[in-house]
Amino acid sequence: MHIGITGPTYLPSIKINYSGDRNIWPRGMGGSPVNNEINALLELGYKVSVFSLSPEIEPGNSFEWIDGNLSIFMGPYRKKARSRCLDLFYKERKFLKEKILEIKPDVIHAHWQYEWGWAAINSGIPTLLTCHDAPIKILQNKFDLYRVCRLIMAFIVLRKAKYITAVSPDTKKGLKIFTKKTITVIPNFASDNTFTFNQTRKINNSLKVVMINNSFYGPKNVKLGVQAFNRLKTTLPNIELHLYGKHHGKNEDAEQWCQNNSVLGNVFFHGELPYETLMLELSKNDILIHTSLEESFGMILIEAMAMGIPVVAGINSGGVPWVLKEGGGELVDIKSEDAIIQGIEKVVADYNNYSKQAHLVASNRFSKKNVVDLYLNKLKNII
Repeated sequence: MHIGITGPTYLPSIKINYSGDRNIWPRGMGGSPVNNEINALLELGYKVSVFSLSPEIEPGNSFEWIDGNLSIFMGPYRKKARSRCLDLFYKERKFLKEKILEIKPDVIHAHWQYEWGWAAINSGIPTLLTCHDAPIKILQNKFDLYRVCRLIMAFIVLRKAKYITAVSPDTKKGLKIFTKKTITVIPNFASDNTFTFNQTRKINNSLKVVMINNSFYGPKNVKLGVQAFNRLKTTLPNIELHLYGKHHGKNEDAEQWCQNNSVLGNVFFHGELPYETLMLELSKNDILIHTSLEESFGMILIEAMAMGIPVVAGINSGGVPWVLKEGGGELVDIKSEDAIIQGIEKVVADYNNYSKQAHLVASNRFSKKNVVDLYLNKLKNII
């Protein structure tokens, strides 16, 4: 079976047998669920063609790499959001569709119900569409023209799609307004590499808590987590807070906010890091605090759990309660500093059991074998 994959990819995360300089290659646009699936399918011996985009590629150019069972076709992604938005990503969709028709895989797994799913479905090749978010909720969290255009795209794609999956029941619920077709819930999975970081964890002289977010603002709700940490220092003087992601580096927004609000001492600002480096840094921590008000799934949750790192996250945060429904941490009201503090204290008091449970839940529900088999059965049935 020749499987096509459309979606945002990050080339440094794809396992490729190449001894040359990959630093000159375009990196792509992230998408760890997509990267994980590509690597898993290659390990199982499937022929895989990847159709993706990158802002590093100039208009009129493209990047291609073909070797063995893997082929990669990456086109330009316009840098100006307004340009992409006003024609509903027409140029991006055109590149993807034309390349798919040139290569002609047997079936396509399209990630996200926007340009990726639209191009794949319009190719006429049987397509499984996986939805990683609910566009109505995205628009509610940030109302602007760009997200209105994305909502229109999602409406078109979900009307066209025949075979649909969602990464959580919460995401599935948010899609029902667009389509009456059957939507199957299949979660994302953590890579094998994240499970290798698991070890017998115990809290030593210092307690390291970590927050990883792609923004300091809005529904990520980072400030409340930082404030809760600041209060915890009075009873746990050796506690440390490590912040990663956009706006969280040295002299960036998070540090400036902390300075302006007298959050001083034991806070470390690391900023954005490559995925593999970020996973290594995550493994050095004891507890993940995830204060986001809304998540369709939350990859960082299952990656932490795979490492045996318990999670303190929102009991009303979209798909988060479903991810943690069998354990792996504490669900709390993340709009309350008191509740966040109590959640952390509860995990600390029984840390070994929380850590073991987190790893076990990740192994049973979010491992490569369990999830990839579900997708493969779907793709074979579609063919």
